[in-house]
Amino acid sequence: MKQSLTEKLYLAYRFEFEHNSHTITANASSLTGKEEILVDGVSVSKKRNLGLSSRHQFQVDGTSYELRFNVTGFLFCRVECTLMADGKVIKTETRSAFDNKKVFVRNLILFFLAGMAFGYLAATIALKVMG
Repeated sequence: MKQSLTEKLYLAYRFEFEHNSHTITANASSLTGKEEILVDGVSVSKKRNLGLSSRHQFQVDGTSYELRFNVTGFLFCRVECTLMADGKVIKTETRSAFDNKKVFVRNLILFFLAGMAFGYLAATIALKVMG
């Protein structure tokens, strides 16, 4: 599966689970707070969440599912996603920006340079406006 730019920068997370012949995909964006749960490509739950945890409840073929997102390491961008069916944990997956140190360092440099450019631009505009 090809990753989008936001997934490559660890601003979006995608988790995929297989259960009862269904593919359950959980997408979450740490940039916009948008979360969406898809079952076999069809959206069954979506919401915006800027907190450190959230949960989605939905039913498929008579089975009650609950999917939970939990940010366990805010500083280290560690996100856990747990799928439960009828109250029992099926699987938990974890993603972290530190899973690939090379990518993390690249992102750190990229965001630092973007911050410098934005700061320079904002200061230049402020100086021109204020005279």
